[in-house]
This record gives sequence, structure tokens and C-alpha cells, in this order.
Amino acid sequence: MSSEARPIDASQFALAIQDLPVENLYSKANEIQNSITHLEASNGQLQEYSDSIRADTTLPEETRQDGDKDCLEAIQENLVVINRQKDRIRLLREEVERRGGRWHGGDEEGSAVNGSADQERPAVTNGSSAAPGGRLTDEQLRQQLRDQLGDDDEDNGADGMHL
Repeated sequence: MSSEARPIDASQFALAIQDLPVENLYSKANEIQNSITHLEASNGQLQEYSDSIRADTTLPEETRQDGDKDCLEAIQENLVVINRQKDRIRLLREEVERRGGRWHGGDEEGSAVNGSADQERPAVTNGSSAAPGGRLTDEQLRQQLRDQLGDDDEDNGADGMHL
């Protein structure tokens, strides 16, 4: 067995939700939307940091041209997860509609599932001083990402399906 937890594919997810009560479908959609919100906020922060590297004239030109490659890679990985999660919200909506219900969401991705699409995003603080120039150190940035993302796509030691 792999030491890395892999999320189930869309067809398995669709099968797994067929027997769930409708309120659980909405609860799962809210949970997924919350995760999307955090990933999008993280991507904004990662992009801002990478852009600050590009703008820092104290760094060598080659470094500035590339920005922060790790941040840019993390943004791309987050986009893959966000797209998978949006697909899951779509599957949840389709399941509710298959049962004859009406989806109580906003847009196609369900960003307003059982609530407002204008959810307040939590402020990110790291509780420690930043590196000179108002930048975060690599470890501070990693910790903020860990705090924001939690264990959504990581092996948290639990058995069973990862929805």
C-alpha cells in the first residue's frame, strides 16, 4: 500500500455519495467549498510572494525572472486540487437533482451552497516575525500553508475512503 493517500476518482465518489442523506451531501459540499476557499487564498498569497521575488531589485536578475519556483509549482498543484473539488461539488449537486431535489447553491460550482457566496476568508497570521523586508521565511510560509490546508490531501493515518 502506498504511504501517500490518494483521493478516490470521480466515479467512485459518485458511487460513495449515492446512499448519503441529502443533508450530508450539503454538508460535504460546504466542507469542500471551504477547502476551495482556503486553497484560493493560499494561491493568492503564493502568487504575491513569487511576484515580490520578481520585483526585488536586490536579487540577481535570473532569480527575479523566475520568481519563486516552489510557490509557482504549489499554485499549479492547488489548481489541480481545486478543479477536482469543484467536480465533486458538481457531483453532489447532480446527486441531489437525481433524487428530485433542487440544489440550493449559487453558481455551477456551488460556491453559495447553503449560504452566502461572500463568505469571509480568515486572516492568515503566523505569530512570529517575518524575514527582513516584510517577507516570510521559507519555514514560515510552509507553516502557513500547513495551517491553512490542514490534511485535506495528505495521509492523516485514517483508514477508509478519502472523499
